[in-house]
Amino acid sequence: MERDDSGFSDFLHAWDELMGAVVRARSRGASGGDNGLTLPQALFLGIVRDLERPTVGAVAAAAGVASPTATRMLQHLERKGMVHRHRAEDDERVTLIALTPRGDRAEREWWERVRGHQRRLFSAIPTELRPRLIGMLHDMRQVIDDL
Repeated sequence: MERDDSGFSDFLHAWDELMGAVVRARSRGASGGDNGLTLPQALFLGIVRDLERPTVGAVAAAAGVASPTATRMLQHLERKGMVHRHRAEDDERVTLIALTPRGDRAEREWWERVRGHQRRLFSAIPTELRPRLIGMLHDMRQVIDDL
């Protein structure tokens, strides 16, 4: 069976550019603002904010990384003054993570900047194409999860 590869090389080029942009976003600090958060740091801060009982293990599980990876990230965020680690009152073997006021502010400001960029992009997309694009983004996420 012969496949129709019309436009496939253009698709591959666009895909590679998108993946490259994601990799670069993961490794650099946010432009603007002085908190200098990277994408993974902002995601970790959001996870800490959202978890009811944010332990290192719970943060690692939510982020989809190993506990040692989460520990290193959280230690780095603690050195930056973004999180505070403390022993749980009900079980001293458990270390809980909490956002500091600086971490709370940095995470919110980071997402405000990102959401502003996303809003401008979304506004530029013709209304009739938005549902199709949203479906395609979900499909792309599934492909990336399956890689």
